[in-house]
Amino acid sequence: MPAQPRRFNRFRLVLLAVWAAASFGVSWFARDLQLVVSGWPINFWFAAQGAIVLFLTLVVLYAIIMNRKDATPSESADED
Repeated sequence: MPAQPRRFNRFRLVLLAVWAAASFGVSWFARDLQLVVSGWPINFWFAAQGAIVLFLTLVVLYAIIMNRKDATPSESADED
């Protein structure tokens, strides 16, 4: 198996690990924040909004890197 697919598989696994940590880890530790504004606990709200921003960042990062990966072989194939 070539090195390129292994590298991108590792990249996908890292992104999935970050995604899982944001899904479960952040909401688990949000209980410990104890942040109250005007009598309302907003620790879970912050955790939820942060998770959404992280998910969008992961999607954009994945799209950018995969677009670069797709562009690279087509350019080298034209030279052959």
